[in-house]
Amino acid sequence: MINKNQTLINIPSFVLNDLQKKKLSLIGKVYLIFKGKFLSFAIRNLSGKYLCVIINFFYGKNGYIHYENSLYYKKINNLNFYYPNNRFLRIVNDEKILFDIINQSYCLNFIDFTNNDIVIDCGANVGEFKLAVNQRIKDIEYYAFEPDALAFECLLKNFPTYSKNLYNFGLSNDNSIKKLFADSEGGNSSFIDFGSEDIREVQCITLDSLNLKKEIKLFKVEAEGYEPEVLMGSINTLKKVEFVAVDFGPERGKGQSNTVVEVNNILHENNFSLINFSNFRTVGLYRNNKFTNND
Repeated sequence: MINKNQTLINIPSFVLNDLQKKKLSLIGKVYLIFKGKFLSFAIRNLSGKYLCVIINFFYGKNGYIHYENSLYYKKINNLNFYYPNNRFLRIVNDEKILFDIINQSYCLNFIDFTNNDIVIDCGANVGEFKLAVNQRIKDIEYYAFEPDALAFECLLKNFPTYSKNLYNFGLSNDNSIKKLFADSEGGNSSFIDFGSEDIREVQCITLDSLNLKKEIKLFKVEAEGYEPEVLMGSINTLKKVEFVAVDFGPERGKGQSNTVVEVNNILHENNFSLINFSNFRTVGLYRNNKFTNND
């Protein structure tokens, strides 16, 4: 999510979070802008341990950022949480702010989680979504799919006890090798060509091919414009899913079109109804009518 104020004054969003945490005087706001400009310069020109020194000077009180073996990490819930790139900036200030945004973005407050619910995370990146869900419920059965190798390396390090349910695959409408158009600095890699020159071949599978037997509480779909294909490969599994939270914003291909109509049609045809829409980003929360009728 892009903060509008961040766009206007071009400073990192984690600096603007200071405005949410405390009221600032005019002098405080001016200082905040200068600090933001300085940190923007540092982020553009530094990396690794040097960048960590600068970040920790200003935000170390919120937990130190470390750099080791080409990975950034911060201790969260007494465990190291890893990132392969500058995406770590999302947790510099206070990671709970990020997790609250994720909860609101995916309308998780409308889901009544219970212990051992199954959550499937399509487009998991390094696993921030799981930590956000864990703010609502601690014990879940977690399945995650992340085709980017570097992000997946961090996902494994972040959740080693879930390793058997973590897949370095993309979800699609068939089982095949596909071209991944990579975004190495963020989380916008896609199987739809959006203009990236970093192209990799990765294995894709359908969710149906796993033949999951249990009922699934939540299927989160974030595929950077590839959402229709993901859902078409999950038709049989959807019968067991209670909620689908899908990001169908303007991210498909070079035209950056949204997938709202396609996604809505697929889910409607498979007995889902839209029950909520995020105020933070283009995310819809759908519920399987089978479960609604059982209430």
